Amino acid sequence: MHADDFKSPSVTRLREDLALALRAASHHGLAEGVCNHFSVELPDGSGRFLLNPRGLLWSEVQADDVVMVDVHGERLAGRHSVEPTAMFIHAAIHRLCGKAVVLHSHMPYSTALTLTEDGMLDSCLSQNAMRFHGRVALDAEYNGLALDNAEGERIARAMRGADVAFLANHGVVVCGERIDYAYDDLYVSGCRSHPVIRATIDR
Repeated sequence: MHADDFKSPSVTRLREDLALALRAASHHGLAEGVCNHFSVELPDGSGRFLLNPRGLLWSEVQADDVVMVDVHGERLAGRHSVEPTAMFIHAAIHRLCGKAVVLHSHMPYSTALTLTEDGMLDSCLSQNAMRFHGRVALDAEYNGLALDNAEGERIARAMRGADVAFLANHGVVVCGERIDYAYDDLYVSGCRSHPVIRATIDR
């Protein structure tokens, strides 16, 4: 069943889109080695979702590398293993926040903001930044690596339903209903060349 679903046209398209988003993030300088993860929930209400695997650079991920997992972290389909901290964070956000797409990155410039006193993007700073007004949350607590369900659930609850969460001393989570919409938010909130992030860093 899982293998058939994994190879179905609709899920194959999701795998292709997810892999493309990962490669684009690498191209735009939003990746950090083989760390961090993008995920998209299957639209069938099963709680299963697709996730990039452990150990591959984002620049090399293809659709066939993407893995299907369940909310308990069990790999259901795909040829690669899954990194545990990804499961704890992504499974909790999909389940508790009801987000279809979860993009988590330690992109350098936005992560730098999580090390400051304010800890996040100022959505009132410019016209461009206003697109995030009322959509951003700060998780001000940092507990190190997310190595259990409790920490993943704590992060999810700290998001308070926001589309974009700055995680103190950690990185950023960007969520959306579609991969392309979420990626656009990720790019704007994380690319050094974009006026939103540039203005926040340079002030």
